[in-house]
Amino acid sequence: MVVSSELPRDQLRGRETKQRVIEAATAEFAEYGVAGARINRIAGTARASKERIYAWFGDKDALFDNVMQSGLDQLAHAVPIDVDLVEYTVRLHDYFARDESVQRVAMWAWLHDTATAGTFSDGRTEGYSHKLDIIRDAQHRGLASPDWRPEELLALILAVATNWHRAPAELRTLATPGFGVDLDAQRASVREAARRLVEPRVH
Repeated sequence: MVVSSELPRDQLRGRETKQRVIEAATAEFAEYGVAGARINRIAGTARASKERIYAWFGDKDALFDNVMQSGLDQLAHAVPIDVDLVEYTVRLHDYFARDESVQRVAMWAWLHDTATAGTFSDGRTEGYSHKLDIIRDAQHRGLASPDWRPEELLALILAVATNWHRAPAELRTLATPGFGVDLDAQRASVREAARRLVEPRVH
């Protein structure tokens, strides 16, 4: 007997609807943050009932946690970390440059999670634990400076990768008056800053 690997139609529709909810919630949180987001708008955009959203995800904070987990999973897949931390920083910069909504959601997450004392799921810390293991490996191999604690180095790498995206608009205007954004120059500055951070110092 041949067993079909296809999902039942109802289950497939449910999965598609759940994905629409995540996408709609991502856009909503990027625009309004957690406090300003509205389940009504998310439900309307996703063509899903509020009752189903609550049944799947729980309250709004839990839905935001799911959005963050989905975003972190996508980031880990699109930009996997390796011991070449300089190029990893540049690839992170490129990823964030392609999608500004990722930056907005990350900023809202920083504000929200700080205010709620980090009441997020354990799953969100697992990816960072993996990144810290890679950084320790790079330091052990002599490929990254041991002068930083791994947590410090990862935080600095993230800051460098997003520095132009999070810089004040006034500063960005002064940096490129009348000429628009010089993407190549930005990318080069990210690579150089990462190199200075990561490369072991010669004593």
